[in-house]
Order: sequence, then structure tokens, then C-alpha cells
Amino acid sequence: MSNRTIARPWPLLLGTTTLLFVVMVASFTPTPLYPLYQMEWGLTDGSIGVAFTAYPTSVVLTLIFLGGLSDRFGRRETLIIATVVLGVALVVLAAATSFPILVLGRFIQGVAAAMAAGAGAATLMESHPGGVARGAFVNTMSIAGGSAFGPLLAGLLADATALPLVAPYLVIMLMLPVPFIFLIISSEVVPKARDARLVRPIRLPRNIWAAFSIAAATVLGTNLCMGIYGSFGSNIAASVGWSSEALSGLLVSLVLFMVAAVQPFNRNLQPKISMFVGLASCATGWALVTVAAILGIVPIMIIGSMIVGGGAGLCLMGSAALVGAISPFNRRAEIYSLYLVVAFTALGLTALMSGPLIGLVSITAVVMAASAICAVLTLYVIFGSRRWIVPSY
Repeated sequence: MSNRTIARPWPLLLGTTTLLFVVMVASFTPTPLYPLYQMEWGLTDGSIGVAFTAYPTSVVLTLIFLGGLSDRFGRRETLIIATVVLGVALVVLAAATSFPILVLGRFIQGVAAAMAAGAGAATLMESHPGGVARGAFVNTMSIAGGSAFGPLLAGLLADATALPLVAPYLVIMLMLPVPFIFLIISSEVVPKARDARLVRPIRLPRNIWAAFSIAAATVLGTNLCMGIYGSFGSNIAASVGWSSEALSGLLVSLVLFMVAAVQPFNRNLQPKISMFVGLASCATGWALVTVAAILGIVPIMIIGSMIVGGGAGLCLMGSAALVGAISPFNRRAEIYSLYLVVAFTALGLTALMSGPLIGLVSITAVVMAASAICAVLTLYVIFGSRRWIVPSY
């Protein structure tokens, strides 16, 4: 094999990796900005939940109706389209002067994220020289790293600039040329399938329903973390006196950093152990966050939030690994798409339900409920793992 052939995938891999990172930076940029939107436009917590939910809703719809896009038109072309769509979303968000425009920007952003996530994961697993496992690991780290960096960057820019609701989006737009150039100069590695269907029905084999339910229950632990901190991280930070955008962004980034940080240590764990430990950690972490919110103690809030983030990371990797293990070889992409639909639906519902609850009661009630839900899910995973998962998993 020639050197040229060996080197050929790298522009595509670099473009894919950097795009996934930038997509996730952008996805969590609004998190520390939500209180500013509330003050600027007089929004309720329920409205913030709707704004956050627009993102996972569009992700789910794109996965369902355009799931075969990268198979039909190619991974590279789909990633280039995703880059352009993300640019459009950032322009809309930067120019937003009302709540409906904010929701529209988040919806477009979700379309870009779904296109990039689907084509990006496939590209890395198919084309990485280290094989499928290495490609999947790079995919997860790119997404987790971008998620952690987004709120921190947005919070710092919001505190440091005179245009806090504009500057973060413009800075991210300046990042887009990097993946775009790599993708433009790259070559398609996997042949296009012109007869591939854009809309592909997703069916779950009956013999893996029970095991799949364990993965679905576990990823709910991840999405409680992502949904609550992603939409109401500022409320959690404010409960211990952290009211600035920079500090609330720092707290959310710390949580999402822990999601990424546990990934290298999680690869050698059996999925059922990772899921059990992850959910138990989430339940414990949310309990500590509840105590911190009631007493206003910053160190407990930091420790509790880190435990929640670490637990969410274990839940994510364990549940994804279980889906891969139980799926028939020729249907992994289809079943993984269903897993993503379940995950993002749960993410949207978490944010949508949390907003009114915060308005009626408090953020403390929300995090207390999250702790109780994770405790119940832990028991379900223990029960289900003994009945429906073979020992090797």
C-alpha cells in the first residue's frame, strides 16, 4: 500500500474531529446565556426549557427523516453540509432579537448536530487507522470535549464583552473554517450508495428488547445531567451564590469535563458494571448537589456536580457499549440510531419538564427528583442485568 493511500484518510478524519468538537461547543454555548435572555426578554424558566428542547427535537426529527443522508450522498458531503447549516444557525442565534428567533436558531443547530453526529461517527469508525474501537473513542472524546468547552467559553465571553448575546456565537463562527477546509481538501473514503433510502424505518429485534431497555434506562441518567445542567446550570450555580455568566459556565463545563474525563478509564469496564456504577454515582452526586443547594455550600456543589458528570460519562459509554454488543452485526447502525432517538427524546423531555417544575417549586426540587430517579434506575439496571444480560457483558 502506498504512502499516499495511507495518508489519504487524515484530512477527512481531522475535518470530522474538529467539526464534531465545534458542533458541541456551539450546542452548549447558550447554557450560561439563558439568564441574560430571561432578563432581556422577560422569559420564564418554562420558556428556557422550550428553547433547550428545540435542539434535541430537531436532532430526533433529522435522525428519523434524514437518517440515510450520509449513505446516499457520502460522509464528506454530509459533513460539509452540516458545517454550512451550523454557520446558518450561529448567524440566526447571533442576530436573535426575540424568543421565537432563539428557538429557530436552536432548531437549526440541532439539524446540523444530527447530520454531523451521524456522518461523523460513521466516518471515524470506518476510516480511522486504529480500527472501529479507536474511531468510536475519538468520536466520543471530540463530542465530550466540545461539550465541556462550550459553556466555559460562552460564560467568559459574556462577562468580558459588551455584546454577551452576540460575541460567543461570532467567536464560534471563526472556528468553522478549520473543519471546512479539511473537509474540502479531503477525499471520500467510503463509496456512496445512491440507492440508499433517506427515510429508513427503525425496528428493534424482539429478542433484544429487554437488554435494550437497560441501555435506554441508563442513558436517561446521562440525559438528566445534560438536560438539567444544559438548560438550568445557571440556576444551580446561583443556588450557591455563583450568579455571573463566567461562574455558571465554569460549573457546567466542569460537569461536562467529567463526562469526558472518565471515558479513557471506562473502556476496560464491562457495560453492566459501567452502567451500574454510573447511575449510582449520578444518584449520589445529585443528592450532594441537593444538599449544597439547600445549604449554599460551594465545595459540596463542586464535588457533587463532578460526581454527577463522572457518573453520566460512565452511563453514556456503558449504555452505548451494550447497544453495540447486543445488536446484530448488520443492524448496528439502525439500532444505534434508535438509541440516539431515545437519548435525545429523553434529553428534550428532561428540559421541557424541568422548566415548569422550577417555576412551581425550585431548582432544589428538580435536583432532588433527579437523585431519586437515578436511584430507581440503578435498581432497574441491577435487576435487568441479572435477568437479560449474559455474563460476558
